[in-house]
Amino acid sequence: MPLVSVIMNIRNGAAYLREALDSVMAQTFHDWELIAWDDRSTDDSARIVAEYRDQRVRYFLSPEETLLGRARDSAIRQARGEWLAFLDQDDLWTATKLEKQMALASEGVGIIYGRAVLVWSNGHKRDYDQAHEFTPLPEGNIFGELFRSGCFIAMSSAVLRRSAVEEAGGVPQWVELTPDYCLYVAVAHRYQARAVQEVVCWYRMHDTNLWQESRGKIHREALRMIDEWAECLDLRTASHRRQAHATSLALEEMRQISSAGSGIRRLFYEGSVTWLLSRPFVDGFRRTWRGVRRPLWRSRN
Repeated sequence: MPLVSVIMNIRNGAAYLREALDSVMAQTFHDWELIAWDDRSTDDSARIVAEYRDQRVRYFLSPEETLLGRARDSAIRQARGEWLAFLDQDDLWTATKLEKQMALASEGVGIIYGRAVLVWSNGHKRDYDQAHEFTPLPEGNIFGELFRSGCFIAMSSAVLRRSAVEEAGGVPQWVELTPDYCLYVAVAHRYQARAVQEVVCWYRMHDTNLWQESRGKIHREALRMIDEWAECLDLRTASHRRQAHATSLALEEMRQISSAGSGIRRLFYEGSVTWLLSRPFVDGFRRTWRGVRRPLWRSRN
């Protein structure tokens, strides 16, 4: 059996799929299999996967079109490796990604991740994890940090112990768009985390990113996750994250005439006007600080 099962969920990804697959093939670590789970693509995605005549590549066509949560869980169920690595169809791995992460694998560790960098078509780059842009990535018990700083781990940068995912019950049925966050929290509650303190993947930003079209539902799922784990969180952290996600959800609701009223009510009764007003200052500070100090991902690559 392979040590690592690479999970790649595919849905009409022909534009970038070949580059993503090539970055798997270029890995200096070779003990892997690739689960290519095709969620009923209507473009050339299946043909592109078929071009890779490598016995480690296993292609699956979903019996029906599903949302990401169920598709991710279905792909995971086909995995045979001790570790699950994830690569979205439009992202890229560095060549030593798996090698450096597997070097950190040890008993008691359930999550191994690394830095991810957002890349725009105009060449602009920025750390995916703004919370730890100038500090080392958290290791050890990161359960609380996953709520204090939100989902700071990019799925394409993560490797999860398969037995830990199975112990957690996989992806819950109610999770449609945030299976990554759900799995991180569940595994981090029981296991330690290790981190490669340098870039392991490049996260491509474009108009078809799933999260850009579904921000409201993402915040709803985050709110439910806080409720699910509330007993394990300190009251201050839970309250702060509820306000942050409720405020963001309210903004999404106010973008539509049909839900503007409920959005305004949510902002004042569940969200935080203070948090909302602080965001331009926080973002401005981060941009200014990047001009004064080099983010760690630039210093280590």
